Parts: sequence; structure tokens; C-alpha cells
Amino acid sequence: MKKLLKLFILCVLLAVFPFLSQAQSGKGMPGEEKAQNLVLTHPTVSNLRTMINLVDKELISLEGFRLVGVYHHHERYDYSRSRQFLDTLGYVDCDIVLREITDTIHPEVLYGKNELSDDYRTIFRQSSGVIFFGGPDLPPEVYGEQTSLYTSIYDPFRHYFELSFLHHLLGGSQQSGMRPLMQNNPGYLVYGFCLGMQTMNVATGGTLVQDIPSGIYNLRYVEEILRLDRDRIHRNYNRAIHVDEDLISGSFHSVHFSQSPYTSRLALDGFHPVVYSNHHQAVDEPGRGFQVTATSMDGKVVEGIIHERYDNVIGVQFHPEAYFLYDTTRTFRIAGDDTLSFTGWEMLEKTRSLEFHKKYWKDFERRLREQ
Repeated sequence: MKKLLKLFILCVLLAVFPFLSQAQSGKGMPGEEKAQNLVLTHPTVSNLRTMINLVDKELISLEGFRLVGVYHHHERYDYSRSRQFLDTLGYVDCDIVLREITDTIHPEVLYGKNELSDDYRTIFRQSSGVIFFGGPDLPPEVYGEQTSLYTSIYDPFRHYFELSFLHHLLGGSQQSGMRPLMQNNPGYLVYGFCLGMQTMNVATGGTLVQDIPSGIYNLRYVEEILRLDRDRIHRNYNRAIHVDEDLISGSFHSVHFSQSPYTSRLALDGFHPVVYSNHHQAVDEPGRGFQVTATSMDGKVVEGIIHERYDNVIGVQFHPEAYFLYDTTRTFRIAGDDTLSFTGWEMLEKTRSLEFHKKYWKDFERRLREQ
């Protein structure tokens, strides 16, 4: 932790101030270079810990960057927990801050100019990139479909805020006359994990498969899903029939990456890395401007996308950020069998996929610093 303590001097900024600009936030000595801002949407305690863990494990270095957690005040999560988390660390400077957006957002005006447009423009101007994390199902109404019995809607205002933000950044088929913010800075970094990738897709006019087992494999029962081979299971359905808190919630499976300039930077050379995922929905029709970079091994589930024009806009359906992947002590089980206990680190090493994850994060850092 000592390296982390030197790198992250943390505090919380109350939401009443404008978005944190470099001039406003710096407390360094005169002439000292100010930090650049990397935005985190949905800055829960878990997501803040995730970023800190990536630095602590030396997967990335964020030296010279300030993390700015941005959220809408109607989200269901209690962000006082995030403020308390940062306060308990007891530091004095402002290298992680929180920003609450209080302007109104309605589902009818997500894909065009709305009351948050100025907020999005300010965030974009004063940052180098943004990360969109995983979470619950998107409301199907936002991509023009009725709600499946398998879809669970938990936090609609989080989705409204993030969908509209991404639409302002990238544009989409919904509002052909709207000028995307990224036309002013095509190298701006946008990364999405799991829900984050799905939100990218829907924000640009794409759609989703609302349930992978029923919608893609025509299955209705847990036992049927568990009889599939590992590479077609995208969350741990054992948890539906076993009362065991040690069962991991997601699933490990291989992913197929297509040949592209993006994948060449990861030096895969035909290798199919094992990844961790925890989802039951997936990209169906790609949004405007996106191309598929990765799929499940049978080609039926989209596992990665990249924007054709803005090549620092990248989404993956899996979770390379999951903190336990890089933990050598915490063990999990997939099923009710003690012989299947493992750590995330062991799983990645055993499947020769640890190097892929390290390259993924070094590529992320390189793209961020090229800004």
C-alpha cells in the first residue's frame, strides 16, 4: 500500500461546486504541473476501490491524473458511502473528488439537447477520458422495445444520465443532426465494462438481447444452462440452486478476438484468453459507428466493440477491472464442490490469461497518456 499512499492523496469535494477544473483543484506549489482529470461514472465504493486496486497491483499508473467521480442525484446508490470511504482514508489533497449532477433528466429527451447538455460539455472539456462501469439492466424503453420478463430494472436515472452522456459524446442514429462532442477531440478516451459497453451501444442507436439463455440458446431452465459448455455460460447459474455465499457470481470463459489494429496491440496472435463475466444481456444490433472486436467462442454473444471513427472508444462485455482477479488470497467456488476453490489470480495463470489482462491495462494507460 505504500506506493499507493504516495500516488493517491484523496479527498471529497462536495457537490455544490462546479465541475473540477485543473485550475480550481490543484493545491500544488506554484509552477507545479496540474493533474489531468479521468472521469468515473457511478463512483460507488466498489468502483473507487477497483481503480485504487489497479494502481496498487501496478497494472496501471495514474500518476498525473485526478479521478473525478460523476453521478446523477436521482441515482439509487447512496453516495454518502463513497464520501465516507474517501474520508476514512484521512488524506488532505484532492486527487479523487466526487461531483453530483443535479439538473433534470427525462427519458424522452436522452438523445438530443437537454438540461444536462451543458454539464456534459463541461465534463468533456475538462477531462481526458471517462469510464463506464457494470451494473443492472437497461430499461428496454430506451432502445424501443417492450420489457422482457427476464429484465430487471433497478436504477433508471443512472441509465438516463449515462445514456445521454454517451450520446452527447458519440452521437447516434436517433438524432442525426446532433454534433458529437468527440468531433472536437477525437482521441478522447471512453471505456465501458459490461453494462458500460451495452450503454455505449444503446446510446448510439443499437439494441440488446434481453436474456442470453432464452433469447440466444432458447433455454428456460437453470439445469439446461448448466449443461452447456463453459464458453456459453456468462454468469454463475449455480447460485440459483445452491445456497452458498462462497460461490462466485460470474463465470470464466474464453473469448475470440477478431484480427484488427486494436487486437494487434494486445498481441493475441490467435490466443483466446479466458475472461470473467457476469451478465445475462448482450449487444444485438450494433449502434452507429461501432464494429465488433470480440465474440463468444461460438460467435453468438458480442464480447467487445470499438468505434470506427474514435478508436479510443472501446467496450468489453467482460470484467477486466474486477479486483479479485488480481488477488492471490481470496478464494471462490463455481459450484458446490470444495475441490473447485481458486483465486482469480490462479484462474488467470492456469489459463495463461494473466498476460492478456496485463496487456489490456497497459494499452489502456498508453491510450490515456497519448491524450
